[in-house]
Amino acid sequence: MLFRLILPLLLCLAPAALAEPVTLRHGFGETTLDPAQVTRIVSVGYHEQDFLYALGLAPVGVHDWFGDHPYATGPWAEAARQAVAATPEVQKGFEIDVEWVWSMEPDLIVASFAPMDAQTYALLSEIAPVVGPPEGYPAWGAPWEAELRLIAQATGRAAQAEAVITGVSAKIDAAVAAHPGLRGLSGTAAYFNDGQAIGYRSHDGVNRLLAQIGIATPPVFDTMVNEGGLFSVSPERLDLFDLDVLLWLVEAPKRPGIEALPSWRTLRVAREGRAIWASPEMMGAMSFQSPLSISWALDRLLPLLVAAADGDPATGANSLPKQP
Repeated sequence: MLFRLILPLLLCLAPAALAEPVTLRHGFGETTLDPAQVTRIVSVGYHEQDFLYALGLAPVGVHDWFGDHPYATGPWAEAARQAVAATPEVQKGFEIDVEWVWSMEPDLIVASFAPMDAQTYALLSEIAPVVGPPEGYPAWGAPWEAELRLIAQATGRAAQAEAVITGVSAKIDAAVAAHPGLRGLSGTAAYFNDGQAIGYRSHDGVNRLLAQIGIATPPVFDTMVNEGGLFSVSPERLDLFDLDVLLWLVEAPKRPGIEALPSWRTLRVAREGRAIWASPEMMGAMSFQSPLSISWALDRLLPLLVAAADGDPATGANSLPKQP
């Protein structure tokens, strides 16, 4: 009689007990783990918290990048964070604090977009299984879809990942259909630091999104970048950025200095109002390039691109009200 009473309970528990471990292949090798046993996730990369929230997961620790947002969560991901009731501890600083990770007692460490070398990976692997960057891509160069699928594999959320990817793809497709005039334009994202203009390869996250909209980065950029996927030139070579549209991802105090450069004022992109000066929130969203930040940014970026692309400084991006 007792056996017949507990048999249904044993049958209910059987799937979890028989769950098969999975082996992940990533840029640092292989990691084997049981997704059913993952309960405490620590994200040591710069944007992985967004990916976890998109999958309905609540990390216990995250790594702050920039913006100084509560819980290191930008406005594009705040609703998703609240939906999973996540209140993670936040590690400050550029490098990974291995001791801090150890103190969080994780059973999974997500480092798919992290400042991690082989030595740090080995140290982290002694604490818990580690998800490194997707294999087969240059440093910092994996598509967000590959990153999401890898994290989903580690957490048993493959179906959720595909649903997220389908949703973002549909939003991009709708944007392209609604703004056919953007297709075939030239454009890119740029940064400015220490008196140097910085450009990125065509497959950089921001430039990849622009390409999906129909705006192509000049092919020469791919021949100029270093191993990190970027290059820098003096202000005298700002002509490289004289394109149909230019998205400046620079802090606001740097803008007057750029606009005062003689080499900038002579460019068509400057004269015709074809430059977009991203707000701090837009700069963060475009830098994060997560499924949550892309969806948030598209609604705000598209009218700016349309205004910049018409070549009329009176209707350019600078004349539009600040985007919320």
